[in-house]
Amino acid sequence: MVVTHIFQRDSSKRAESFTLGQQLRSERLAVYSDFAGAVTELRRGQQDRWHRKREDPESPAHFEARTESYRLRGVALHALFRVQLIASCPEVVDAARAAYEKASSIPQATDRQELSTNGEQARERLERFIVLASTDLR
Repeated sequence: MVVTHIFQRDSSKRAESFTLGQQLRSERLAVYSDFAGAVTELRRGQQDRWHRKREDPESPAHFEARTESYRLRGVALHALFRVQLIASCPEVVDAARAAYEKASSIPQATDRQELSTNGEQARERLERFIVLASTDLR
């Protein structure tokens, strides 16, 4: 009787631990996916802002693109905070921060070549985050 009780208790603890692990994995997957999507949209919005400014810095299109880039930056920053809260290792957080910061700096480009370089570097940093985040899901 005592042996059965101990076995059932251990089995119950393993099942609970497995369930909690699966739940954490699922939450991390959602957070990491949301972050990748937010930074991708931020990158696009920052590039649009850069182009609208070069077309006509006083135009309503530039004003709208700038406003949208601020909104997207806020969404991406919120997603970064969520990554910081749920990641199990600092490398994932550092990679997320690097991707966010590079995407945020895109409008500071002085010419098309620099814009292209900044955009590519932001994409590469996001890919690095994805690689590290995928190891955190295992």
